[in-house]
Amino acid sequence: MLNQLRKQSGFTIIELLIVIAIIGILATLVLTNFQGAQAKGRDTTRKSDINSVYQKLEEYYNENGSYPNADLTDAILPGIDEGALQDADEADIQNSFSTATVDPGEPTLPGNTNEYLYAAWECTSATSDATGACAHYYLASYLEQETDGYRKSGLN
Repeated sequence: MLNQLRKQSGFTIIELLIVIAIIGILATLVLTNFQGAQAKGRDTTRKSDINSVYQKLEEYYNENGSYPNADLTDAILPGIDEGALQDADEADIQNSFSTATVDPGEPTLPGNTNEYLYAAWECTSATSDATGACAHYYLASYLEQETDGYRKSGLN
């Protein structure tokens, strides 16, 4: 009779499984939101970097009457934060030059391996030439949260 009167304590297996499932669902929601916030932060950094490069390119144009026909560095764009010329993976900004006089249209957006692109056209040389000049350019950046990416242009 003593065994029958003893009160049972603890949780059943069903109760434990329900609690574990709820914790799993909540953890998934939290991690998904956290990863989205991180991606949004990286996109904001990319936009800020492209805007910094854009400002320095326009300063360069005002001083020289053309855009650089050279790989973008802090020597070409004095005063720029070197980090603005590198993406989150520390890959340097991708450069391309064209002697074409016709607007090639906005370039294909870079991918997530090299996230920044400087594409100049109507240049004196189709290769990087520190003494050369370009009339126009496009800047572009890959974005994780938007399918359209981010672009700026110098079409003076």
